[in-house]
Amino acid sequence: MCRRLASIDLGTHTARLLIAEWDEAYQRIIPIARYRTYVHLGDAFHGTNHHDGNLSMSAAVRVVNAFREFNRAVHEFGVETTIAAATGVIRQAGNRDEFLRVLKEETGIDVRVMSGEEEARLTVTGVSHAIHRGNDPHLVVDLGGGSTEFVLVQEHVWQTWSIAVGASVLTERFLHTDPPGKQAAWSLRKFIRQHLVIELDRIPLQQVISMVGTGGTIVTIGALVHNISGNNLDPDHVNGLEVARGSIQELLAQTIALKRQERVRRYGLDGWRAHVFPAGLLLAAEIMDFFGMDQLTVCFSDILEGLIWKYVEDKGYAN
Repeated sequence: MCRRLASIDLGTHTARLLIAEWDEAYQRIIPIARYRTYVHLGDAFHGTNHHDGNLSMSAAVRVVNAFREFNRAVHEFGVETTIAAATGVIRQAGNRDEFLRVLKEETGIDVRVMSGEEEARLTVTGVSHAIHRGNDPHLVVDLGGGSTEFVLVQEHVWQTWSIAVGASVLTERFLHTDPPGKQAAWSLRKFIRQHLVIELDRIPLQQVISMVGTGGTIVTIGALVHNISGNNLDPDHVNGLEVARGSIQELLAQTIALKRQERVRRYGLDGWRAHVFPAGLLLAAEIMDFFGMDQLTVCFSDILEGLIWKYVEDKGYAN
């Protein structure tokens, strides 16, 4: 029996939709369609810091429009259930409850705010069904726009950490010129190093023997290193790609010297991805250096798959 299901991830700068079939006979998720649109909630997050800010009504309008488009796709594909999660800056916003109430009234989509730990666990659920590491201890890193989640997986024990650092927030804070330039890159690198030491001091580094990465920046890195076109950015082509730290460093050296439009032309990125890509590259490189990893396994599957897996498991559809 196949059920049509959908999942939505409302993040700091993007809203994403996955429409998939749950194949009960083979106990698997079959992706049917994916949609993504930029909502830029981070740009509309007002306040002196990211802990007392509010999301603006213009941001709500962007999300409502995105969700209406998602609704059209959901109805077109005959989806029976949609599971929606909010991550990134929404969980820090002072007016998040009112914001999400408006979204539900306008679109009928009930969005649940995920804590950093919940986001990390759902991401690992999606990753673990795509990348099989057995019982070997490994670290899953979800590098997002507004935050980065880390999960240390050891057999059936998961330890999670979430830090409010991502490609978008680092770009906004440090990279104000085009191209960014070496001085700004060095200031950002120094900040990331200090931040990782402070925030991740509790992770037992000696237990991390391999790393799996997901999120837009990581997927983009994997695609560029392996010369995969944007038309082939899907789990079948991306899941399991290996990327060396040296390759990321080479890509970073090139990218820092390029203007945004040059990054668009050379790498085939959209405008926003090209804008935040240098900071995302720096963060990825520093995370690998912090954990002493020479290789990173790329995973396209993430929280979108994780939301569906959790739903079918809670409903008893999965054995």
